[in-house]
Amino acid sequence: MAPPQPWKVLGEEVVYRDRWVSVKRVHVLLPNGREYVYTTLARVPGAAIVALNERGEILLQREYRHPLGEIIYQLPGGLIDEGESALQTAQRELREETGYEAAHWELLGEVQDNPGLIDGSTTVFLATGLKRVGESRLEWTEFNEAEWHSLEWLRRHIKEGDIRERVLLAAVAFLWARGEYVVE
Repeated sequence: MAPPQPWKVLGEEVVYRDRWVSVKRVHVLLPNGREYVYTTLARVPGAAIVALNERGEILLQREYRHPLGEIIYQLPGGLIDEGESALQTAQRELREETGYEAAHWELLGEVQDNPGLIDGSTTVFLATGLKRVGESRLEWTEFNEAEWHSLEWLRRHIKEGDIRERVLLAAVAFLWARGEYVVE
């Protein structure tokens, strides 16, 4: 079997675009010589925050996600505004969505968002030295609730399949890979 090879792009057309995403039909030539039309979604990059308090608890949000029709647990975060860095977005989103600021910030890693369909990524940061500076200031389309949970609680709910959100799972993997905050 031949090793994977890049596809040759013959042309592309944007069939939809708004402030946050664009949908493209990409005409490609596959390594086997056949032509194919591939639909992709390009998304503005995002940032997410693993906020840990002095007790080692993680700050999670419960929010309704319409494409799933479910209320899920996820990390605070959002899409990067034009002119912002991923870190600036993480700092702004933590303050807006939870009312907290952090004294210490560390890059944990970057998550590719479903690369078979989406050209987009989320940069994940660890925030510690948290201080409550006010109430959350949610956007008019946001309806979420912030909750503190132990890492043992998080581990149990991941194991039971209650938590399946990709960025939160990747954040746990980043912490695990660092050898920190691992629950036995």
